[in-house]
Amino acid sequence: MSAASRGGLVRLAPSSRAHGAQRMLSMTTLLVEALVVFFAALVAHQLIPEHRGATWTLALATAVALLATAGLLRRGAWPYLLGALLQIPVIAMGVLVPAMWVVGPILAAIYVYGVLAGHRWDAEKDEVDRRVLAERAAAEGTAPDGV
Repeated sequence: MSAASRGGLVRLAPSSRAHGAQRMLSMTTLLVEALVVFFAALVAHQLIPEHRGATWTLALATAVALLATAGLLRRGAWPYLLGALLQIPVIAMGVLVPAMWVVGPILAAIYVYGVLAGHRWDAEKDEVDRRVLAERAAAEGTAPDGV
C-alpha cells in the first residue's frame, strides 16, 4: 500500500514496536554520527589550530546531542524530528572538515531512510503478527489477543 493510498502523507510517527527496526536503525545511525563528529573534530583540531576552542565546543555539543537523542527515541515522535534536525550541524561540520560535505549528507540520508523504512517494516511485521495470532486463535477456537 502506497503512502498516497493511506492519505497522501508519509507517517513520521514512531512505530509501535518496542525494539523495532525503526528505532534500531535510527539509534545506530545517531551513534555512528556521534563518533564521526568526534573524529571530524580531531581532524579539525589539526587543520584549524586557531579555532580549536570553537571546533571542540561545536563538535562535542553535537556529539552529545546525537547520543542523547539516540537514548530518547523511545519517548515518542519528537526525538526522531530532533535527530533529523541534528543532521544540519553534522553536515555543517564541512566548514571545518571538507570531507564532511560528503559524509554528512550520506549519514543524513541513512538516518531518514532508517526512520521511514524502519517504520514501514515494523508496520508490516505488526500485520503479520496480527494475522498469525488470528489464524492461531481461529484454529484453537478462541478469541485472538490484541485483535
